Amino acid sequence: MLMPLERLRAILELLFREGVLVAEKDPRPRRCHPALPGVPNLEVLRAMASLRARRLVRQTFAWRHFYWYLTDAGVAHLRRYLRLPPDIVPLSLQRARPPHGPPRPAGDPRGARDARGTDG
Repeated sequence: MLMPLERLRAILELLFREGVLVAEKDPRPRRCHPALPGVPNLEVLRAMASLRARRLVRQTFAWRHFYWYLTDAGVAHLRRYLRLPPDIVPLSLQRARPPHGPPRPAGDPRGARDARGTDG
């Protein structure tokens, strides 16, 4: 399917940024994708079908929604296509960092719990 390159680039940038993409199974050409204003849902479906045929994404379908997940080959391909440095990775591949606040003092009653998990 022919589509303007700026729309294809918007689809691929969103896919790389998040690492996953969701689209409803609705091929009506006038319906826009909710995460990509101005991009028809049909173009998202066709672009992802192309990536799936090249095994750059893995597809799952449930409850009238398609879910696509980037593979390692897909990450490498999109990094080259979008001209991104190697240190940028999709959000789905980043490790969650534990929030670290100031350490609590040993005598702090808010941090005191016994072995059962209840307050002392």
